[in-house]
Amino acid sequence: MQDHGAGVPLDERHLIFERFARGAVAGRRSSSDGAGLGLALVDEHVRLHGGNVWIEDRLDDEPGARFVIELPAEEL
Repeated sequence: MQDHGAGVPLDERHLIFERFARGAVAGRRSSSDGAGLGLALVDEHVRLHGGNVWIEDRLDDEPGARFVIELPAEEL
């Protein structure tokens, strides 16, 4: 998933999935009432399924962030 928000600075990316973490850019958003739990819950659920989640720059060099979820495939 990707957005057109302010993005997440490189020096904050290792913190973004921690509970109650809110980056310095959060205050610049129009609605900054979040508790900082959403991405922590995503990380927890993805890990419970044996996967990984991370954040990177958008592929099109537009402002914002790209959130990547990688889950293992089960052979049928």
